[in-house]
Amino acid sequence: MGARALRGFGAGALSIVIALDLAAAGYSTLGIGLLLGFALGGAAVWALAVPRIELRWRRRAVFGLAAVSLAFGGVLLWIDVANPLVLLVALFLGGIVAGGADVSPLGALEQAALAGTIEDRDRTQTYSVYNLLGYVGVALGALAAAPLYALKGPAWPGFPPGPHDVTLLFYGFLGFALIPLYRSLSIEVDHQVSRGRPSPLSPPSRPIVYSLSALFSMDAFAGGLIVNSLVVYYFATRFDPGVDVLGLVFFLSNLAAGLSLVLAAPLARRFGLVNTMVFSHIPSNVFLILVVFAPSFSIASVLWVARATLSQMDVPTRQSYTQAVVPAEDRAAAAGYTTAARSCQAFGAPVTGAFLAAGGPWIAAPFALAGCVKIGYDVAVYSRFRALRPPEERP
Repeated sequence: MGARALRGFGAGALSIVIALDLAAAGYSTLGIGLLLGFALGGAAVWALAVPRIELRWRRRAVFGLAAVSLAFGGVLLWIDVANPLVLLVALFLGGIVAGGADVSPLGALEQAALAGTIEDRDRTQTYSVYNLLGYVGVALGALAAAPLYALKGPAWPGFPPGPHDVTLLFYGFLGFALIPLYRSLSIEVDHQVSRGRPSPLSPPSRPIVYSLSALFSMDAFAGGLIVNSLVVYYFATRFDPGVDVLGLVFFLSNLAAGLSLVLAAPLARRFGLVNTMVFSHIPSNVFLILVVFAPSFSIASVLWVARATLSQMDVPTRQSYTQAVVPAEDRAAAAGYTTAARSCQAFGAPVTGAFLAAGGPWIAAPFALAGCVKIGYDVAVYSRFRALRPPEERP
């Protein structure tokens, strides 16, 4: 949980400045969308690879490998974000998060480790706290983005020209700080490793996990249309607020998201995991669609924060449900596959980049499209999984 909060802090700061840094380095609006999409693609590759790596390595070793990858990605971006080759290598390392959503391989590993150490009745509450700490970290990181962005790093001799944003270097150092946290984990987290299995996912779990992954990819595509970095760029383009004001708005929206995480567990106990996932998500997407019609930055900000108060109730419930409906030996693979599916945000980011590049009324199109797709996802989840209950909800 401490690692989740630390990663959230870094992701919150990075999400505010990464699009601005890429623009300062000379990349076009469409190019920024494509690059942020590529970053999510790198995360997807890692999330798919992690369950297979776990067949041969201890989970704690895989934690360390993924943390080192995250750290080097941040440092490479700081060194030369203007170099396309260096940029692509850094993004493919899988740790560069363009928004508040946790699509990194470390998230999948943490979810599987938590599920193996708690009782069924405590699972959703534990994931609520876990995600709450992450969103508090993201909120504080967004608030810290402005002072970090204002810092000017030393002029290192021999360094190529470019922004050399201190925020990127700070993000890399946070990755290195994760390593001692993961090394301190108990050997208990390694008990789910099953060497000798031909596949990380057993046949009975495959239709469940594949269906969940397909649906989560649909939701993630819509989420990719409105990742924080591109929403920041949209607000900056349309309303021209300062970086400090943008940081404050995203600080408030992430705190609101944290409130929704607190409410998720008691609502799930009362109404069930699937019902909580679906019926909290639909009204949040109505607020999202209304952003299209906001005439001012103040109204758009209020709608964005209002949307955040409901939008994240499905996060701990979704994670808890995924871990509950598969056997223990499949949990890491289920988390990895569904996390990889959520990296379909990669396809949403360039679509938003194209809308922003088109200008005019098209710059608001991603909000309407995302809201409609997400409502369709909610209906599909309820239709497919309302009858498949987790153990704590069965008679």
